[in-house]
Amino acid sequence: MVQIVNNKLFEGLSPQELMDATYEASKNFQIRAFYEAKDEILEAGKYGEQEFYEILDAMIDAETERKLVLEHLKGKEPLFLGEIADLIKEFPPDNVIRDVIYLKEQGYVEELIEVKTKMVTKKIKGEEKEVEVKEYFYRYQVKDLESDFVEHHFEPVSIVYDAGACCQCGWCAAICPVNAIEVDADTLKIHDDVCMKCGLCFTVCPRSFSIDQMNEAIKKLDMSLNWSAKIGAYIGTYSGSTKNNEIMKVRQDGGVVTTIAEYLLEKKLVDAVIAVQHSKLLWKPEPVIIDDVKDLYKTAGTKYANSPSLSIIDQAKKYENIAFVGVPCMMKALEKGALFPSGLPFFKNIKYKIGLFCMESFPYEGIIQLAKEQFDKDINDLTKMNIGGGKFIIRLKSGEQLDVPLKEVQKYARDSCHYCEDLTSDYADFSVGSIGSQDGWSSVITRNKEADDIYNEIVKNGEIESKSLTEVKPGFFLVQKIGGIKRNKCKDPYDKIKNPSE
Repeated sequence: MVQIVNNKLFEGLSPQELMDATYEASKNFQIRAFYEAKDEILEAGKYGEQEFYEILDAMIDAETERKLVLEHLKGKEPLFLGEIADLIKEFPPDNVIRDVIYLKEQGYVEELIEVKTKMVTKKIKGEEKEVEVKEYFYRYQVKDLESDFVEHHFEPVSIVYDAGACCQCGWCAAICPVNAIEVDADTLKIHDDVCMKCGLCFTVCPRSFSIDQMNEAIKKLDMSLNWSAKIGAYIGTYSGSTKNNEIMKVRQDGGVVTTIAEYLLEKKLVDAVIAVQHSKLLWKPEPVIIDDVKDLYKTAGTKYANSPSLSIIDQAKKYENIAFVGVPCMMKALEKGALFPSGLPFFKNIKYKIGLFCMESFPYEGIIQLAKEQFDKDINDLTKMNIGGGKFIIRLKSGEQLDVPLKEVQKYARDSCHYCEDLTSDYADFSVGSIGSQDGWSSVITRNKEADDIYNEIVKNGEIESKSLTEVKPGFFLVQKIGGIKRNKCKDPYDKIKNPSE
C-alpha cells in the first residue's frame, strides 16, 4: 500500500527509525478513518482509486515525517520556528515548520508566546506622539506528555460553524471525500450518517487553527521576498488600470482582475477560471467556472454579498490548470488544503490564485437591508456598489450616485468577518483591490516571482497601464495602514472554537 521505504524524503534514516516512525504514523486517526472508508470514498466518486492511494500515501509519509520531527524536538528548550528548521536538517525547512504547527494541533507541541512592549514615535493627526507597541514572540516545545496521552482528534467542521466563525467559503464541501457536507452562502450542514469522522474538513478550514506564524517563518526563508507584518510577503506593489476597452465598460475599479484572468486564458496558462457572477437575484453572487474568454466579462465588478466559491472546485477537475478568484479567507483555505494534512493538494490543478482585498462582506439579506435603510432604495435599482474615501457608494439606474459613511454600513456585515485578520489576501499569487489607488485604478501586490513576471508581461503587452504603488497617492502607505487596522481589530476565532461556551 505505502512505498515509504523508497521515498527520497527518508533517505539517510536507519530502517529501525523509519519503521518505528511509520508504525506511530499508522495510529493517526485521520489515516485510519481515510483507509477504512475506502469503499465509501470510491462510491462517492470524488476521488478515483489511484487518487485515493496517492492521498493516503502522502498522508502516511507526512505523518511519518512529523513523528520523526517530534523525536528530534523531545528534550529541547523552546525554539523559534526558524531555529527548529535550522536544527532539523533531515527534511526541507518548509516541511519542518509545517510539521511543528500540525504537531501543535495534534497536542504534542506547545506554543509559548512572549509579549514585549516598546515605545515608538508615530505621527497621529499631524502630531508626533510616543505610543506603546506590543511585539509577540512565538516559540515551540514538545509537551511533557503523560504515558496515556491520546493524539487530538479533529471534530467535523460544524464546530467552526456552530461557534459563529465559519466564513462559508465552501472548501470543506469541495474536499469532503464522501460528500457529507453542504454549504451555501448562509448555512452549513453535515450529514452525520455519511460523515466518516476523518477531520479533513477541520484541517483545511481557514478558521480552524492559525497558520500565520508558519507562513511568516516560511516566507522569511525566501530572501527574494519582502515581508510586511501588515500585508504579508510580496515581490512587487503596483497601481494598474486596464487598457482593454471592453473591460473598461464593466470594471469595478482598474479592471485588473479581469485583465489578468483574460491573459491567463488567452495564453493557455489555464483552461478555466473560477469566479463569481450575479445569480438570478441581482447582487446575490454565485460561483461559476469560465472556460471561454467571451464569458469572462460577466464576472467583472465587485459583489459585496458572500459566495461559497470554493464549493465548486471539485467540478473543475476535468481541467488541467485553473485559476481561482476569491477573497482572503478562501486564499487561506486553499493554502491549508495544499499543506495539510499531507503536503499534497487535494486538487492539484489550481495553478493561480487571484485574491481580492476584503475588509468584510455582507449576507445577501444584509445588502437588501442596507439599500433600504441607508438609501431608501430597492436593491434592484442599484447598478454599482463601491467603497472609497471612507464611504459606501451606490450608483442608481438613473445615473445618480449616493453615499454614506462606511461606519454606518458595518452593522450589516457578516459577524464571521470579524474573525478575519487578512485585508490583502496574503496567501494569493496576485492580490488586487481599490485601497491605495485612485479612481479607475487598482492596487496590485504580486506574491511570488511567477506572478510578478506575468503581471509585468501583461503591462509590457500594453494591456495594463501600471505605476509603482509607492509613487501614487495614497498608495502603499494606505494599504499597509488599513491592513494593520484589520489585523488589530480581528477577533481570535480559535479560542471561540475550542471553548464555544465561553
